[in-house]
Order: sequence, then structure tokens, then C-alpha cells
Amino acid sequence: MEHYEEKYWAKRAGDYNKTEWVKNGKFIDSYLSMLPDQAFETILEVGIGTGAVAEKMVEKLGPLSGIDISSEMISKINNPKITATVGDAHDLKFESNSIELIYMRNVIHYIDYPIKAFSEIYRCLKPGGYFLFSQVVPPENSLSEEYDWLVGRNIHYPTHFEIINWMKDFQIINESEFILGSQSIMNWLNNTCNDEREKEEIIDRHLKTSKRYQSLVNFSTSNNDILVDIKHFMILAVK
Repeated sequence: MEHYEEKYWAKRAGDYNKTEWVKNGKFIDSYLSMLPDQAFETILEVGIGTGAVAEKMVEKLGPLSGIDISSEMISKINNPKITATVGDAHDLKFESNSIELIYMRNVIHYIDYPIKAFSEIYRCLKPGGYFLFSQVVPPENSLSEEYDWLVGRNIHYPTHFEIINWMKDFQIINESEFILGSQSIMNWLNNTCNDEREKEEIIDRHLKTSKRYQSLVNFSTSNNDILVDIKHFMILAVK
């Protein structure tokens, strides 16, 4: 992660859970509801962060392992059923064909080589193993460039089409979307941005977005804040 390495996440670890989407119960429940109704002996979360999803996953399925680029993020996890270690999604330190379920939520836009990360996940899965995936995407594919400009930070948010193409080795068995409505831009910026100038620039870009974008995300302003709907694309795939 050339631009988002350990030092970046070390700064974000303390406030990460304060960002509204991270621990949103309806979102996590919708995501986990895509899983088949069965037990899994081996479970891995790629990009476990502070364990927001893992906490729910262990309630549903039992103990799991996780990797994350940041030791500071992992240090926020305090659950004996979760074993988290520092690791890189490009080079998973697990044996081939060894894991029954791997999942990842809202991580791929921080990964330099998504195809390599998906290849590693595929390698580690047992034949017939499941991959549960979720990712913020632009409100529609045609707005990809505008969406990246809007957020800035040298981040590319992949489109639906790109994600499907990256996952061509998997058999996709279910696709869904979850819309997080009326998300506060100020909540996001206050808990992810340490630079006031950067914050002001991102706010200014939001106010200059196209009418098409604003219509699709139900753009509104209230009490010096901007509210938008955020689309999450979710996939359940099998090896």
C-alpha cells in the first residue's frame, strides 16, 4: 500500500470507529446475511482493522483470524475469539487451499494491486470455499472519474465492472447493493482527515459536484454539513 501504509493507519486507529459507516449494524447485518447457512472451521478477514465486522462474525460463526497492515488498528481488538496479525493482502501468509471462508469489507481501494490481492485470496481458499466481499463504489459507473476527484487522497474507487473483472477466477453466486443513506461528510472528514486545508478542499469539491451525482446520492446540506447516500456493492463468490 504505497500511499496508505502503517503510519497512515496509526493516525486513524484512534478515531476509526467514530466514522458512522464502520459499525453501522444494518450494513453489517446485510453483508453477513449473504453467507450460506453453514458452519466454517477456518475464517479469515483481510483488512480486519479494528474488528468491527469480526465482532459480529464471531457471534454468528465462531473464532476467526484476521490480517491488517496496521498494528495500531489491530491493537483496538479485544476479543479472545479473534486472532489478528499484521499482514499484507498482496502476500497472505497462509497455505494454499487452507481456508473455508475469506471476507473483505471496504479495503480494495487502498490496495495497490487488487488483482494480486484477489489472486492470493483465491489461492488460500479451499476448493468450494467462499469469498464474501463488499466495497464502496461510485453511484454509477459513468461517474467514476468524478467520484475519485471528489474524494481525492489519490484513491481510486473501483466500479462494479472493474470488481467483477478482477474476480473472474471466482464463481460469483450472489450480488447485492446496500445504500447507507444520509451519510455525514463532516463525520467522515472529522475522523479521517488531520489536515484542515484538505478538509476544506474536499468540502468545496462536494459543493461543485455535478447535478447528476447530486441527484443519484440524494445530496443535501444541513447545519454546515453535507449528507449523501453511499453505495456498497456486495458479492458472495466461491472457488
